[in-house]
Amino acid sequence: MTSSRLDRRALARDISAVENRLPSSGAILRAAYSSRGSAFVIGITGPPGAGKSTLVDALAAHWAANGEAVAVLAVDPSSPYSGGALLGDRIRMERSAEYPGIYFRSLSSRGHVGGVSSTTAEILPLLVHAGFTRIVIETVGAGQADIDVVNLADCVVVVSVPGLGDQVQASKAGLMEIGDVYVINKSDRPGGRSTLAEIDRALATRYMGQPGVNRWDPASDPDSAGTLSLGVRALNFRHGDPGSESTTWRPPVLETVAPTGAGTTELADAAEAFLRWATTTSRIARKRQHHIEQHLLRLLTARLIEPFVTPKEGTSSLARQAQRIANGQMSPQEAAEELALLVIRRSA
Repeated sequence: MTSSRLDRRALARDISAVENRLPSSGAILRAAYSSRGSAFVIGITGPPGAGKSTLVDALAAHWAANGEAVAVLAVDPSSPYSGGALLGDRIRMERSAEYPGIYFRSLSSRGHVGGVSSTTAEILPLLVHAGFTRIVIETVGAGQADIDVVNLADCVVVVSVPGLGDQVQASKAGLMEIGDVYVINKSDRPGGRSTLAEIDRALATRYMGQPGVNRWDPASDPDSAGTLSLGVRALNFRHGDPGSESTTWRPPVLETVAPTGAGTTELADAAEAFLRWATTTSRIARKRQHHIEQHLLRLLTARLIEPFVTPKEGTSSLARQAQRIANGQMSPQEAAEELALLVIRRSA
């Protein structure tokens, strides 16, 4: 795909229609999901100030220079007044500006926690349909809770910076558990090597082998997985079980200096290596199927509860049930069952 073949205005209109759930969004999404296009989705996440935007700029330019059609979805905090993206008008893509084929879109988080927009999952098929082969999602940068991108991306890159110190320990229950590749950006600053070593030590408690693809023969060493706790094995199921699989992936920890482009090629190569391994082991296919199921479940849930959150009769039904619970006349479980039956009768 080239920039001349892409109708940017039409794509922007379609994305806005889906974001705002306009009546035309149904037909737009139907056409997008019928597409036979294919793209890898790379998520870039990490704490505020880690230089994610500059790193995304460098990666987008790298892929574009190698012939990829690149789209960037940058999720920004939403305005409490308009609901729009607070940083939506800032200029981020300085290095990649020389590649007119790169498409950039800023999305408002619309108050959705987890680092991504509530409509991000629905915008991705529009970009695939438009012909993009690399789609980058840059999350808000909200810290430890900024992990929902793992449910959308084929490869998750976690960005850190020197001097995290105790924050590495604190993030082990969040960001340190979702990465396929880890990056120390601004690594030319003091403490870069020590931060890399700290993250590598944290990963060593969860993974066997060396960074990248490891090959195992479970039959010849049936107790190899015994060195890992059940919790660790469950945590890293997406990266392979050395006790039962012939190959596993251990996330590498790399160094970059985004403003100069240092380390960008190595980072892109590491992401590509993971995507090849995950494709070969069918992990990406299974992950995408799971994502579709979860998205469908969220849409179904939203559709079912819609009558009770709109300022119509449903809201009064919800209020009545809540009052009955408060008065001790029924339990929440009984109230939920009655409301569910009400939905079924209305849809019958």
